[in-house]
Amino acid sequence: MKRSYEGIEMRRASSPSGPHWLFPTAPDEGTVWLIWLVRLRWLALFAQAVTLAFVFQMLDGGTAISTWVAAMGLLVAANAWATGRLSQRGAATSVEVFGHLIIDVMALTMFFAVSGGPDNPFTPLFLVHIAMAAVMLPPGYAGMLAVVVLVCYSALFGLHLPIHYERHSLTEATLVRLGQWLAFSITSLSVAGFVVGISRTLRRRKEQLLEAQDRTARVDRLRSVGTLAAGAAHELNTPLSTMALRLRRISRRHEDPDTERDLEVISDQLERCTWIVRRLLVGAGDPEVGDIECKPLATMVEEAVRLWSRGATLDIAVEDASKGVLVELPRIAFQQALINLLENAREAQEEAGAFDPLQLRVLREHDVGVVEIADRGVGLPDKADQVGEPFFTTKPTGTGLGVFVARQIADGAGGGLQYVPRTKGTVARWWFPQAPRRPA
Repeated sequence: MKRSYEGIEMRRASSPSGPHWLFPTAPDEGTVWLIWLVRLRWLALFAQAVTLAFVFQMLDGGTAISTWVAAMGLLVAANAWATGRLSQRGAATSVEVFGHLIIDVMALTMFFAVSGGPDNPFTPLFLVHIAMAAVMLPPGYAGMLAVVVLVCYSALFGLHLPIHYERHSLTEATLVRLGQWLAFSITSLSVAGFVVGISRTLRRRKEQLLEAQDRTARVDRLRSVGTLAAGAAHELNTPLSTMALRLRRISRRHEDPDTERDLEVISDQLERCTWIVRRLLVGAGDPEVGDIECKPLATMVEEAVRLWSRGATLDIAVEDASKGVLVELPRIAFQQALINLLENAREAQEEAGAFDPLQLRVLREHDVGVVEIADRGVGLPDKADQVGEPFFTTKPTGTGLGVFVARQIADGAGGGLQYVPRTKGTVARWWFPQAPRRPA
């Protein structure tokens, strides 16, 4: 059974409820309208086939039946063309949607022309196309379609074949009343269903737009922070170089064992600071920096763990069950983000007075690579829903950017980040989609 990766703390904006096939989405409105026309046209073809089976004996000879079948063939051809158009890239234009509505109106006129003309109780179906044009098209095109509908309806008064009610087993009055009721029901349900469906589709697209805007705003904020971080890194680079130079001079002057041990610890920490500054200068804190690499997830984790372990006060147990899953990620940003997550786990565990090794697992679950970091710390804060928001932190000296950057990296790759509470401590689940295979 496939595992769900949506977490409470890191949940993305959800889409409206409802099946995707019923409420289609597309990058542009024209394509959405074309999808709707194709689906409604298939329903109309089914209804016309059922109607023909019910009334064919009342039509005025073979010409009427041939015209009816020809109109159905026109709709089938239009749907075949529209389906091929939808399989291509590129937005559907208003002209294309207008053309399809004209085809539908012409086919409907052909149906009415061979089945009683304006006396056909189903002529109110013309109004459905006017309503769709008002929603789908710019005002000019919608007005032109309304004129076309009016012309077609007017032409039916002079150009139509009679329908012979007397050939049916039911009386003419019964057939007319039944037709009027069906026409009203179909028109009402069609308009209501179309408007409800379109509103749901537009609401879905609006939420997708808001989600994209929110993501852009988060990235912009992160870039601003990255710019500040790069400036700070430039300022820190000079004093760090000076400290390294002075440290080498002191080591030459004092060669006693105690001083050498202290100088070695200071040198390690200084080297780590220099490493951090160097990566801030390279990436400027932006997870979209162009150092994206396609490597096994376990390898990238191993590199980051090795860097973190240099100054760590806790041990870490690493388990690799990833089966060599490949991921495509910015290497430097990934390393820094994983180090931040490990630091958070370490601090939470030390705050709880637990000094057991941290548990890190690299997994493969279907086509997803997962990094799990388990600690025995103090658990999630009271405001757990804010974990991962920029600048939110529970540490007196924290910046509130570590988890945020980790989430941005996963989000940019199509993955996610979730914090799962457990009996003692927390598990951070960080997942990324498998990199697509490239031809050799």
